[in-house]
Amino acid sequence: MKHIVPFVVKLAAWSVVLFSMFTIFNAPLSLISLITIVTALVSYIIGDLFVLPRVGNFVAAALDVPLSFLLIWPVSFALIAPSVNMAYGAFFSALAIGAVEAFFHLYMENHVLEEARREEAHRWYDEGRWATEFAEEEEFKKEDDRG
Repeated sequence: MKHIVPFVVKLAAWSVVLFSMFTIFNAPLSLISLITIVTALVSYIIGDLFVLPRVGNFVAAALDVPLSFLLIWPVSFALIAPSVNMAYGAFFSALAIGAVEAFFHLYMENHVLEEARREEAHRWYDEGRWATEFAEEEEFKKEDDRG
């Protein structure tokens, strides 16, 4: 349930980019909608749920550019028109999506992923398995001061 709002935000951002790009090629709106939903869903699962928590915002945003290109280009090539123009459209869409994804990742880290990290840390620390004592020994400190 907590992933519905972030996915809708991602879907809106991808819709703006893909509708702006592929309406230039006179693509039907239904096909652009289908491409947007499918590619945004795959990108959300791979890029935002698996890659982002492991490598951080900068690397995940950098990896979103080739990922979105590799998702958009074959689908647009197959559904809209089999021409080299689809590669150009997918490339420029991927660049715009990479810029948008950097800001989307900040939202994900602050609102979605942070809660999961806190819950995981709470589970680890509850049992005291990772508890560590930090203190200084007074007797060693006094000996060092004398000599």
